[in-house]
This record gives sequence, C-alpha cells and structure tokens, in this order.
Amino acid sequence: MVKVRLETSREHVAELARLRDPVGAVEELVWNALDADAGHVVVMLERNDLGGVDRVRVQDDGCGMSADHCEEYFRPIGSSWKKRATGTPARNRALHGKNGRGRVRAFALGTLIRWTSVSETPQGRKQLVIEADRHSMDEFDIDDPEPMDEPTGTLFEAFGGEELDVLADERARSSLTTAFATYLERYPDVRIEYDGRDLDPAAEQLHARDYVLPSSSGRNDEPARLRIVEWRRPVTRALFLCDGEGMSRAQLKPGIQAPGFEFTAHLSWPGCDDVDSEDLAFTDWTSDGPLTEVLAAARDQLRTHFRARVDERRHEQVAEWQREGIYPYAHRPTNARERAERETFDAVATTVFRHLPKSTGTRKTVFTLLQSVLAHEPSDVLRIAEELFSLSKQEREQLSRLLDRTPLSALVKASTAATNRLDFLAALEHLVFDPEAKDRVKERAELHRILENECWVFGEEYNLHVSDRSLNEVLLQHCHLLGHEGPTRAPVLRPDGRRGIVDLMLSRVSRHRRDERHHLVVELKRPGLVLGSAEFEQLSSYAQAVRKDDRFRDTRTTWDFWLIGNDMTDTLRELAHQPQNPPGCALNQPTYRIWVRTWGELFQDCEARLRFYREGLEYQSSTEHAMDYLVRNHGEAVAELVADGTIPAPRGIGTAVTP
Repeated sequence: MVKVRLETSREHVAELARLRDPVGAVEELVWNALDADAGHVVVMLERNDLGGVDRVRVQDDGCGMSADHCEEYFRPIGSSWKKRATGTPARNRALHGKNGRGRVRAFALGTLIRWTSVSETPQGRKQLVIEADRHSMDEFDIDDPEPMDEPTGTLFEAFGGEELDVLADERARSSLTTAFATYLERYPDVRIEYDGRDLDPAAEQLHARDYVLPSSSGRNDEPARLRIVEWRRPVTRALFLCDGEGMSRAQLKPGIQAPGFEFTAHLSWPGCDDVDSEDLAFTDWTSDGPLTEVLAAARDQLRTHFRARVDERRHEQVAEWQREGIYPYAHRPTNARERAERETFDAVATTVFRHLPKSTGTRKTVFTLLQSVLAHEPSDVLRIAEELFSLSKQEREQLSRLLDRTPLSALVKASTAATNRLDFLAALEHLVFDPEAKDRVKERAELHRILENECWVFGEEYNLHVSDRSLNEVLLQHCHLLGHEGPTRAPVLRPDGRRGIVDLMLSRVSRHRRDERHHLVVELKRPGLVLGSAEFEQLSSYAQAVRKDDRFRDTRTTWDFWLIGNDMTDTLRELAHQPQNPPGCALNQPTYRIWVRTWGELFQDCEARLRFYREGLEYQSSTEHAMDYLVRNHGEAVAELVADGTIPAPRGIGTAVTP
C-alpha cells in the first residue's frame, strides 16, 4: 500500500472541498469520468428506509486509473496531468478539469470515500483501490494493484454522508443538466444517467440562440461566442466562462435582469484557456483587461437578446393561449380602437400571466374579466361568470347574493391577502433552508425586520408590541397593556446582571377575563446556526428575569418563550421532547414555558392554517412569485441579499431589461 499526501495544507484542502456542496461534488466526479473517456456515467443515489439519501455511487466505463500514474493523480493540488494534454487519452475529447481539485470535492459526499478503478496495463487489467477519510483529507491510501478480469472503469463510493437529500431534489438534476448541456450536445454518444434517468438537455431546453461577439478595438484574436439557453424548468441562472473548446472553466452570475426567463449562458473564448479557474471566477473583480471587455460584451448581448425575447415571447404566448382556447378574442381587430385594446390586453396579460394559478378555467376567467374591463363596464362580471361556467340556477343565485353582499374588490383583496401569505411563506422557507441563502441571512438586520411585519406566522391571535428591545422595554409595554403605571426603579436585568435584548414580543388578551394576558417572546437565530446550550441559556435568562421580578408576580399574565432555529444539538432536542411535556416544550411552569422550535415545525403550522385557502384558490406559489413578494414588501430588509444576488431583484413592468 502507498500513502500519498497532498502537497498542500489540510486547511487549504478543507477550503477546496466545499463540504456543503454535494451537487458540486457530483458534478466534479462526472467531469473526471468524462475526462477519463467514459461513454456512460451512472450516478446512483441510495436511500434509507425513510426515503432519505444516505449514500452516493458514481460508476463509469472509462479507462480507469493505473498504478503508474496514480501518485500523479492524487499528490499535487492545483495542477493536473490535463494541463499537459490536448485531449482525453483514447477518444481525444475536450478536457474539462485542469486544476486537480475534483478529488477533494468528493469529501462533500461522505466522511469516507473510495475509488475502485480498473485499467489496462502491459501486464493485463489491474484493479486499484484508493481510500481517504475526511478527518485527514490530505492523505490518500492507494492499495497495491491486483489482477482483474472486469472491464475498465472506475467506481466511486462515499460513506457516512449527511444532508444529501438535496441530491434527490429536481433542482439538483436541473443544475447538472445545465452544467453538462454543451458537452452532451457536442458528444451525443455520451450518456450521463442520474438517479435512474438520463440527463437530457435537449428535452429541457425551451429556446437556444448563438451569437458571435464583436471584437474590441486592437484585438485580432478569435472572437468570443455566446450561447444563451432558456429552460423549461427553474434553474440557477449562470454565465459559464468556457475555453476555446467550449468547456466550462468557471461560473459567474449573469449580471442582468430578465424577468420571467429561466436561462443559462455559455461564453466561449480561447483567452480563457490558460487562465486558472480560480482567477476566472474573480473576473468581475478585475477592473480592466481583455477578459473584462469580453465579459462586458457578453452581458450587453444578453440584455439585447432578452429585450427581443420579451416581444417574441408575447407573440408565442398569445399563440399558445389561442391553441388552448383561453384567449378571449376570436377575430382580428378591425379598427384602431380594437387594435389598441388588443395590444393593451396582450401587454397586461403576458405581464400578469406568471402570477396566475395553473387552472385553465381560472385563467380563462381572468382573461375574460380583463377583456370586459378594457371594453365594457365592471357590471358585466356576473353575466360573464354565468357564460363561462354554465352555472346552475342555485349557483347563479348564490353568486349573485355574494356579489350583492360583498363587493368584488373585497373578494380580490381577501384572495390577494391569502396568496400574499402563501408567497411570503415560500420566500421565508427559501431564506432559511436554501443552502446558499441560509448562510447569508442575518438575524437582526434581515430575518428580524422581515418577521416583525408578518407576525401572523406565529399565530393569528398575536399582535406585535415590542421589537428588538431590552427587557425593561418589555416590562414598560406590559404595564401599559394592563393599565398600570410604568416602573420607575432599576430596569429588569438577566441573572448575570446584563441587559437582555429580546427579538419580538407578541401579546394576546383573554376573551373571558379583561385582566388576563398572554405574552409570546420570540428569539430568532440565523438559519445557519445550530441551536445549543448557549442559545437556550440566553432565552432561559430572559424567562428568569421575568419570573424573579416582583412586578410580574401578582399579575394574571402567562408567558411563552420561543427559541427558533433550523437545527439543534441532540442534547437540546432531548430537552425539548420530554414525555411529560408537549413536543418542543423544554420547561413547563405555571406562569411561563420555554419552547425550542425549528423553522420546519413553524412552517408546518402555517401551512396547515393556509391549506384551505391554497386549495380553494388553486394557488401554488413559485420561487419567482415568492421572491418578488419579499423584495417588494420588505425591500429595505433584504437589500443586501438582492445586491449580492442571493435573491433576485423584483421584476419590472414593461419590456426593458435593465442591468
């Protein structure tokens, strides 16, 4: 056995591994297989009894790794044999990786990783087994080669993986589909099978267009090429920087706004060939140079492309509505007034269409009502509804009474409020669960400011009284609610003598007795933090300060203290799930209780309350709708998240595509 140590520090290896990006790790392993001349790569996700992913295997039919070259494969970091090669060993296909980092990315899939590789040698086929442990990521154990009759190829296996369920999400498949789209188009004989189904970019592509970018003044090199692909499913927007062969080397944000489009772009330029991938990833930070000029030209072309596509899509969308039979106009306009009305309808309808439920009947109703508003008076609403739905006499009478009793504007307002809540819940779920977003969301600057205006999340009965105030402010507000004079002596202090800061205090009054009141104190923690004893002790100190202060002892007031986060330690989970207490209740006293709750539990409660409205309205919030609601209603709180691209900017009105 040979032990190979990477020629770098363990800290550097850990940084390169990106342990919280399992999708990126799978992508690197597939690229390595393709660079080894694999024609068929299979990614297998093995699930446990609960349906969660707990093991990943990647198998290919490539040329494998030989003992003669294995040390070269695994020892240096930041370089690779691929830098000296012009193509893959046997089929001379274009190479992807050239920096020798893919092997450490595999640690994102498990604590123990293993390659079993069969290659052709002068002495016949030999098998190698290479193993490594996450606790010593700079060391790889390479067994002695053994004779083997199996076909050449490599099997990668990862064991002890955690948080791998993201690999089973359709977003993971979409991410891999976009990453390998140009490669699979260039080499149609290659198959990549992911979780039982082949990646098929052609089937997922809605529209594609190629451009040759103009060369900057003074440049005589080969011009850059830009390929823009629109996708049928939601994808992570990306601008891939590719070498002259079209192989992706780095990924940037597109840097433009294109509302309603799911797209990726591939910028191919020979000038990227000899630039390190890490340097390419920081191109946006470079002030000048040829690559900066090429990137600026690509983004200008992206803006021009999507300005044109807005008009094209409008015509495409109208044609589709006509085929579906939901377009309210049956004949061509005969005069200028009808033409103006039709153009106005098309512009408004294509703008609001992505906000509408998927129900064909609902869409047809909205379109007919919109046509009526444009051409007639709103009094036609009932007649249109009767014609559209062929209502029975009883249904017509019921609808007529409803419209007489409740104005249509009130119905729209009520349905809008319900859909807004569904959109907000989807947006909040994205912020606290999305792997990229949750590590960037701040407690007080963002999460706190958002939720203080959406207190319904914690219960319909609560009103917000104190937000981000000291314990003394909590007491002042409490005395005010009870009609007592505020305290004049020293403030309420935590047991250690420090002033405490509570995030949110919500209150409800008893329906049966005027002097009974219940307070809910919510302590929010950022999504990336695992709740533990320190966070619990902080909240417990708030509760102790309230309990021991004599101003609270004789009042008819009860308190709930909630600690909310994404995850918690096993010790805290045991404390919060004691048999004698309700689930989540860690401490149960006559006048106060301390709860430890996860965002997942809170979302379940909210979804249960909103299920009736979601089903009644046939409404399913999309990521695009959710992010639009969040930015439009909490723009100041999420300004930094919009600025750095964690969440998209709101869609504009009209056809302009702005930078």
